[in-house]
Amino acid sequence: MTTLSETIEKVRKLLALSTSSNANEAAAAAGIANKLIDEHRLSVADLENTTTEEPVIQDAEGLYESGRITPWKTTLVRVLTQHYGVAYYNDARYENGRKVSSYRMVGRASDMSIVRYMFAFLSLECTRLSSSEVKGSGRVSVASYQEGFVCGVADQLKLSREEIKKQASSNAIVKIDSRLAQSKEGMYSLIPGLRSAKAASSRRIDANAFDQGKQRGKSIHLGSAMSSGSGIRMFNK
Repeated sequence: MTTLSETIEKVRKLLALSTSSNANEAAAAAGIANKLIDEHRLSVADLENTTTEEPVIQDAEGLYESGRITPWKTTLVRVLTQHYGVAYYNDARYENGRKVSSYRMVGRASDMSIVRYMFAFLSLECTRLSSSEVKGSGRVSVASYQEGFVCGVADQLKLSREEIKKQASSNAIVKIDSRLAQSKEGMYSLIPGLRSAKAASSRRIDANAFDQGKQRGKSIHLGSAMSSGSGIRMFNK
């Protein structure tokens, strides 16, 4: 069976296509990458048992750290961790009188490595697309486009999960679906006294820019349909 490192290497090669100015080519690459990841996770879940499954641990470093939280990146953290069965929390601290927020993860090491990889790629892709498609339209429009992009990605991840489940065993599906709850349980066990985060405050939204970004995010077809007719050749497994 293909190992996680081998799968990630295939994903790395696919996502390298994002350096192309062709947004559709980058979207197709992201779709195939996610399909490879989901197939690998379900294959492992189908074979693992209580003695071979990975333990729930805390990550060694933050996934996203900033002195000033960017809303769309926070949403992307939530979307990806939920999809890949990982819990997260904001490990805020003060440095020289300045608050620094660091989003930390708790879950299986393989799942956290996937979240970290996809977060890095999608963050760069969102920034690249917003810079080229709504540049100069104002801060609110750019932020709205970026939040819309993440919303579109979230929609595609849901469709991807439903599509891949049609090909998986019920045993693997149950195990994958239980990972988020297990990660959250592990998080509250490993970090006593952890409090729930406050709801985000409302922000101004440019509806047109949001819809434009959402459509671009949804163009990243994160499902099995991307394995054919996309113009991107699948790597041999």
